[in-house]
Amino acid sequence: MKPSIFLFFLSMLLTHFTVLAESKVSFATIENVQLEYIDIGTGDINIIIESGVGMGVNYWKPLLTKLKMLKHRVIIYSRAGNGSSTATIDVSVQKSNKRLHALLKLLNIDKNIILVGHSFGGIHVREYATSYREQVIGLVLLDPSHEQFSKKLIQLDKAWAERDDKKLNSLLAQSQEWKVLQKIYQNEQLKDNGSITKIPTVIVTSSKLGESDWWIGHSEKGKEIWRELHSSLIRYNPNSIHIVSNSTGHNIPIDSPSLVNIAIKQTVDLVNGL
Repeated sequence: MKPSIFLFFLSMLLTHFTVLAESKVSFATIENVQLEYIDIGTGDINIIIESGVGMGVNYWKPLLTKLKMLKHRVIIYSRAGNGSSTATIDVSVQKSNKRLHALLKLLNIDKNIILVGHSFGGIHVREYATSYREQVIGLVLLDPSHEQFSKKLIQLDKAWAERDDKKLNSLLAQSQEWKVLQKIYQNEQLKDNGSITKIPTVIVTSSKLGESDWWIGHSEKGKEIWRELHSSLIRYNPNSIHIVSNSTGHNIPIDSPSLVNIAIKQTVDLVNGL
């Protein structure tokens, strides 16, 4: 084996074991709630990751090695009731964001924040960016939930959409976060009024068909609505990128971890004016 190839593999191996050593799950008590989190990497930019409904630290563990390669500080945590974080009655987006803000303060993070939100986490990061605008320098939205999606699906086919809503509500009846998302669908509005105009933003949309054979949201027309809603978020944002991919499903962090890194790097470039 050539020395250069040997050194490359040695470097990769050392990186892997370094990440494993750093990936120890820690806990912080915020308002009588224990939040689990992982804190890896160092750098001037802080990458804060928000997960989808019911997800948390464990969901992102397969990506730790790639996230470490970003050469930024990365914080992944589980919201109250998810993973090993203790459950509590109030898991509203507003209360969850207050807990995150307190956690970041505890970790001495109060600036240069890029928020990464997957699915329902996309709503969390949009609300956080509006509430703590002075701290947030960029957004990465990975196939994010949208407050008007349910309404648009009902407009597409009322009977089909309502049948599917009933099935989903039955399947996820025990999820408090799912109930929070349904209330957001009913209100149809977030603090940013559906438009991210000033924060450098990268959105990744899955246009892949066939993820399920029954849900209206996975139909061809449903995917068109999904894509258009994502596009509308940054329509008036001159510092934004919209990536659309038919090679990844909704679970982008699992299906295409490299795409997560690409989106984060592009956001950093937007922040730096590149």
